[in-house]
Amino acid sequence: MNLQLISRKYRNIFAILLISLCAVTSANAQRRSEEEIKRIQDAKVAIITNRLNLTPEQSTGFWPVYNEYSQKRRDIHRAQKKIINDKKAEGKTDEQVLNNLKEVQELKQQELDLEKEYQNRFLKVITASQVVELYKAERTFNDMLIQRLKQR
Repeated sequence: MNLQLISRKYRNIFAILLISLCAVTSANAQRRSEEEIKRIQDAKVAIITNRLNLTPEQSTGFWPVYNEYSQKRRDIHRAQKKIINDKKAEGKTDEQVLNNLKEVQELKQQELDLEKEYQNRFLKVITASQVVELYKAERTFNDMLIQRLKQR
């Protein structure tokens, strides 16, 4: 009987240690993930700043508008992913699947409308040539990011 109590005690201690280790590992992974996201965002800002060659005046007007645009675009992309990932076609009628496809198309249209709106807003603070360079810089950054992910 004593041996079972000792064994149970060690199992409980082991379980507590394992849970603690998982919590610490999760916290470290989240911190690393947040640091990695920050590094990625910093790299994107550096590439855009370099390519656009913004004056101090332009920079002051550009970045708040661009950050707002980027956040709204990210929100649309997340909504698209959620529809695609959460609403699998398996076990659904064709009508339900078609509705999901329509939702994704509506989000794509929202993204296009957003791009049109913000292009006009960008043109109030930077030149048309700089807007073109912005789009090129974003594409360059995304290509670099994809290449880096492939290397891992």
